[in-house]
Amino acid sequence: MAMQWQKLSPAQFHQLQEYCNFSPKKVKEVMQEFSPNGVLSRYNPDQPIDYEGFLIFMQTYLDMKEAPEELCKALFQSFMKSGADVQGVQGSILIKDAVCYLSLVEGGSPGEKLEFMFRLYDSDNNGYLDSNEIDCIINQMMSVAEYLGWDVSELKPILQDMMRAIDYDSDGRVTLEEWKKGGLTTIPLLVLLGLDVNVKDDGTHCWYLKHFRSQMSCNMCKSVLSGMGKKGLCCQFCKYIVHERCVQKAPASCIMTYVKSKKSIQDMQHHWIDGNCTKKCDKCKKSIKSGINGKTCRWCKASYHEKCASSIKQECDLGEFREHILPPTSIVPAVVELARRRSLVGEESINFKSEGNNQSSFQIDPVPNTHPLLVFINPKSGGKQGEKIFRKFQYILNPRQVYNLTKGGPKAGLQFFKDVKCARVLVCGGDGTVGWILDAMDKMNIEPRLPVAVLPLGTGNDLARCLNWGPGYEGESLEKIIHSIEKSTEVMLDRWHIEVNDVEESGEPGDAVPLNIINNYFSIGVDASICHRFHTMREKHPEKFNSRIKNKMWYFEFGTSETFSATCKSLHENIEVSCEDCSLEVHKGSGLEGIAMLNIPTIYGGASLWGENPTKKQKQKILKSVKKKKDQKMYPQSKTELQACISDIGDKLFEVAGVENSLHAGMVSGKVRSGNRLAQTSNLKIKTKKRVPMQIDGEPWVQNPCTIIISHKNQAPMLMGPKDKVPTGFLKIFR
Repeated sequence: MAMQWQKLSPAQFHQLQEYCNFSPKKVKEVMQEFSPNGVLSRYNPDQPIDYEGFLIFMQTYLDMKEAPEELCKALFQSFMKSGADVQGVQGSILIKDAVCYLSLVEGGSPGEKLEFMFRLYDSDNNGYLDSNEIDCIINQMMSVAEYLGWDVSELKPILQDMMRAIDYDSDGRVTLEEWKKGGLTTIPLLVLLGLDVNVKDDGTHCWYLKHFRSQMSCNMCKSVLSGMGKKGLCCQFCKYIVHERCVQKAPASCIMTYVKSKKSIQDMQHHWIDGNCTKKCDKCKKSIKSGINGKTCRWCKASYHEKCASSIKQECDLGEFREHILPPTSIVPAVVELARRRSLVGEESINFKSEGNNQSSFQIDPVPNTHPLLVFINPKSGGKQGEKIFRKFQYILNPRQVYNLTKGGPKAGLQFFKDVKCARVLVCGGDGTVGWILDAMDKMNIEPRLPVAVLPLGTGNDLARCLNWGPGYEGESLEKIIHSIEKSTEVMLDRWHIEVNDVEESGEPGDAVPLNIINNYFSIGVDASICHRFHTMREKHPEKFNSRIKNKMWYFEFGTSETFSATCKSLHENIEVSCEDCSLEVHKGSGLEGIAMLNIPTIYGGASLWGENPTKKQKQKILKSVKKKKDQKMYPQSKTELQACISDIGDKLFEVAGVENSLHAGMVSGKVRSGNRLAQTSNLKIKTKKRVPMQIDGEPWVQNPCTIIISHKNQAPMLMGPKDKVPTGFLKIFR
């Protein structure tokens, strides 16, 4: 018997997911309440349960005295067999069906969701979907599309083509393997079944609690926000403001982030929010009274008096950031666009097997001569800064352009933008976050590669520094940062592959190598030892590491203690280094306690281990003195030759420098000295004979004796900030 799954709408599914996210309990914990002393003890989990028992189950699961009854009814009805009284709540369901589904909502992967839906529609449990079951699925897809307001006039043939495409062996039935293969590659099944949280009904406000500095008024009751701190709820998408007591009455009048159909060419319209104008009228240039007077367009941010607004064009030009905004008119559900395209060209069917290897919920057609901005934010990098930046960017741009990396990583954003060749990426986070995004682009084969700008959060940020984005975000205007992106220039960043192979079994287990790609630098010895101690302490006591100045002080303390302990004193006796099959002499003089491979000019939070680059005239003089042509390289290089070497992030070469001891490392960090230049090369081989600390891009670990090989991987386009972006001022001395 088929289940009445159609009863749960996409909006209800989203509501259920929100409740599940905030619930402190998991389904498996609630199942313990069926024990003799539990609140569900009078029910048997292996037997059907009535609505009263199901309501108790949901109240316990959601940790609420009164669970949302409409949602509970819809969910209960969705699990009732056909033929039951689905108009009311008479009858019973198997609690295992609800448990299975709620477990899926808690944290189901796309593959798990697809398998659940397959089991749900495979009503005879024979392991495949026949033609009748496929028809039920198509009807469900049509219901979801109609609920979302999509143009469904040409949709059904497309859905039939999709379901035929999933039958890869053309035997007239769909197995679980075929279903999952299609749903995870070419066919947006989760979207069409209403289970993709990225495609939900537009118009719903996204509230957050805000304390306003100036006087604001409620858009519902029109009265002023009063009380301690002028507190109210503000929509982070459109800036609609309400009292907490008025929020239940607020209309679903938020912005549309995409269009439901492109059958008719649509112009971008203003989206007006009444009152609370914070600037002068853009037409008459006069002030607008406080309260619910005047109006502001959420997209172009222009404000007008009511009278002035009546005489302007209704078409919105998106304002000063039009180059970076992806307007709703550029985004359409992929399946709807396929249906439209089919009707225009008169095709009988569309071959989904040739549509590409990655399914996408939407099709994007950006405005010509624009560069839509894809923003990734890592709130962990900058504490509360990240949350504020996330909300601000969601208001400046289309919310679909902004992604919180703590919620699923970068895949969703990169998948959404994979066909937008003119896009740019802004990464708000530390150097590690930038590396995460670049690595994700590698794995997803994003071509052409999107150029990346950096808004540095947290500490260190050596890559951001050398790209002129500064040492860290200090609350400056995001609008100013977007203007800096407009003025940026594209440069190439070399990226290097590092292979680490243990050479012998050690009695003491080593740590796992954290990364296999080098974007910034790799080092062995004294500086890695200090970094390892810093990270270990920060993991134990994160509250002690909440500012740049504190972090500098901790580094100083660990560096001082390393001076006395000298854990890497004999490093030069236990290491062999070679490049271009030629050994580097690391034993000369008093020896070295640290060796670093440098891909970028800065290390240790802005210090230069390689030292200053020579001017063009100085380089010519040096090369002339050693009677060697500029393009020749012989190893080992002399000290004089090394003085002519220029550090460049995109020359497919890296620099190798040595550190004598922790005192020397401290002097480099303090920008008093530079390191000892050893080589400039395109490959490096290192053999270690004992356990030593190492780090890649600031990620430390302790490594057993090993062989290390570093070679060129690829280049990534990056955006170099304008020179005026480099910060100045008194606080610069602490960076």
